[in-house]
Amino acid sequence: MSEHRAPPTPRTSALGLRTPVAYRAVFEFFPTGIVVVDARGQVLGTNLRAKALFGARLDRDRLRCCDMFDCRRAGTPLADHCITELALTHEGPLPQLRVDLPSDGAGRSVWVTGAPYGGAEPAVVLQVRPGVAGDRRRRTEPHWMGGPQLRVFTLGRSRVESGEGPLAGEWLGHRPGHVLKYLVCHRARVVLTDELIETFWAETGRKGVTNVRQAVHTLRDRLEPDRPKHGGSAFVVSRSGGYELERAFVWIDADDFEVSVREGVRARTEGDDETAEAALTRAVGLYRGDFLAEEIYAEWAFGERDRLREMAAQALRNLSEIKAGQGDLEAATEQLHRLAELEPYDMDVQRDLLGMLVRRGRHAEAARRHDLLRRRYLKTFGTEPPVDLADLARDR
Repeated sequence: MSEHRAPPTPRTSALGLRTPVAYRAVFEFFPTGIVVVDARGQVLGTNLRAKALFGARLDRDRLRCCDMFDCRRAGTPLADHCITELALTHEGPLPQLRVDLPSDGAGRSVWVTGAPYGGAEPAVVLQVRPGVAGDRRRRTEPHWMGGPQLRVFTLGRSRVESGEGPLAGEWLGHRPGHVLKYLVCHRARVVLTDELIETFWAETGRKGVTNVRQAVHTLRDRLEPDRPKHGGSAFVVSRSGGYELERAFVWIDADDFEVSVREGVRARTEGDDETAEAALTRAVGLYRGDFLAEEIYAEWAFGERDRLREMAAQALRNLSEIKAGQGDLEAATEQLHRLAELEPYDMDVQRDLLGMLVRRGRHAEAARRHDLLRRRYLKTFGTEPPVDLADLARDR
């Protein structure tokens, strides 16, 4: 696997960021994708958003911009050109180009622009954002941040925001809101109308199709109150006999969370604890509670909720180990506390937390937590927990 790093960290950046952590955070968590290439087009670094856009394509050894953007392919905006060469010779930033991703069965595309940055070894910074399905325009205006935007928060209690502010109301707890949550839960695919009927209107028979259409119509009106009558939706689109979220315009916290966890674990595996700490800290900050916490009895959310909870546990475990390795036992204890609340019956987790409290001399707190653990375990399983406080004290 090729190794993608952030560009070299200056002592003081042009933005006035005087620490490597701050400089790296700007690079990693910029809201659009960033790809840094050298003058030959070889990839030097990619941020988290770029990794989310390109996925496994970034795993190639000696990856070049032409592999990512299909440079020099006939019939494309980059026919007979390499985007790195264009950026190096263009006066000012490149106009944005829409590029279809090569060998992508999903037919996805991205918008990309770029500009060189100086130094002993010239390089290029490319900025990338998702394209919109069916948009064949070749726009050249330099500003691309306009257009509708929707932010869906699913970790903890659900909430939705548009560019104008929160979209609050009881509708999130009714069928239109349930349909939105279901589309979020299955955001990687088109959700068929029959599937929605089976999930929410199984007893309605032939009326199910009408119920789905009414719920989707109401949902679109809630998300886009100024949408023209009979106008298309920017967020909930009809495709292949069903519905899907338009991911170019919809940001979902669970996606950012997942990308951050994967990047953090990857970086730690490669021995890059600085990048790992930044990515994992972002991940645990995004995890404000279980996925769709208010839909506790919705069976269709169980699988995704468990998957994301496991990732949260992985992030907390790795972050606690990083903090402990740095000698920051207070921060390590804080992460272990969160991990123990997330996994109350994982005895390895409980043992680690109790051991950390004993190690820090917080014996009273360790005794209280052990008593609580004992009573909870006895009530649930009818037996003593396999964690002995005295053994932990002797081991320390």
